[in-house]
Amino acid sequence: MTRNSKILVFIGAAYLIGLMVASFGYSHFIEPKLAKPEKLLIDDDGSLIAMAPFPPSMAYPLGSDIDGNSYLTKIIEGAKYTIGLSVIIALGRVLLSLLGGYLLFLLPTSMKRTFKGLSDALHYAPVTVFTYILITPVILTFSWSYDLTTKIVFPCLVIIAVSVPVLSLYVQEEIDLASNNEFIDNARTMGASRFHIFKKHIVPFLTPKVVVTFVQQMGQTLIIFAHLGLLNVFIGGSDTRVMEYDIETGDAITETFTMSNEWAGMISDNFQYIRSFPWMVLAPVTAFALTILAINFIAYGLKANRKPKRVNVPQEKLKTTSMSLDKEKFRMVK
Repeated sequence: MTRNSKILVFIGAAYLIGLMVASFGYSHFIEPKLAKPEKLLIDDDGSLIAMAPFPPSMAYPLGSDIDGNSYLTKIIEGAKYTIGLSVIIALGRVLLSLLGGYLLFLLPTSMKRTFKGLSDALHYAPVTVFTYILITPVILTFSWSYDLTTKIVFPCLVIIAVSVPVLSLYVQEEIDLASNNEFIDNARTMGASRFHIFKKHIVPFLTPKVVVTFVQQMGQTLIIFAHLGLLNVFIGGSDTRVMEYDIETGDAITETFTMSNEWAGMISDNFQYIRSFPWMVLAPVTAFALTILAINFIAYGLKANRKPKRVNVPQEKLKTTSMSLDKEKFRMVK
């Protein structure tokens, strides 16, 4: 691994690990000791200075929400859910794709071509739209009939499933590529089974590529989260709150809020305030952007490590000797 790639991997990993440690530390040690946030700021004379949501300031570096909660602490608290879910989803995608790729590898060539044609079509399919259509009945339309666990697990399973066919095809192509190596042919000649070849020879060949794919899937999952947030979808669970009552009809006017401070939910919560209080949307969007950038740093550094290195071999001058031969030293052979 080159020096530049090491720096990129270190920066990305340090950011993600530091954010996760800060998130767990805040939730377990700091948040329980905090007082209830104030919606009103009053000076020493009792005069009203401001009312939540507060703009970015020294007291609120990223501003606050409508309840007076600091956005900086909300983003730190929600990091463990956002990044944690992306890790789980990326891991699920990679593991299922390894299984799917191996099963495709065992299929006849004609069936591989058929599946390849179907999977290629998914390359151009809008994954976010498919995901939204599939999870809307659970998250939005009939959310009242599902418990919190279902609202979290079901969207994650859908996000995993929509990418497995394409990734399985990628894994199968990598296995086919590895199978063309000479050492694989030697293993077959010695009587090794397909599973033994896959386990002992192909898996070590795939491991570096699988690690890079896992990191890339984390970034893609975060992008899907951000898109779903703009579509008013709460991945980390939601809670409905009565905000006010209609004066004429007396009907309750409710709003849905994220329960876990997951970043996509924070975007969905406050997208209606983007004109009046833009920091309420820009803060989680910036958190998404920085996290995806850190993940791309790691992926780029790992990719650079896979590239063959060019080594300059010092060339030595060859010593030459010459000798003269006289005609008398040759003998005619009959």
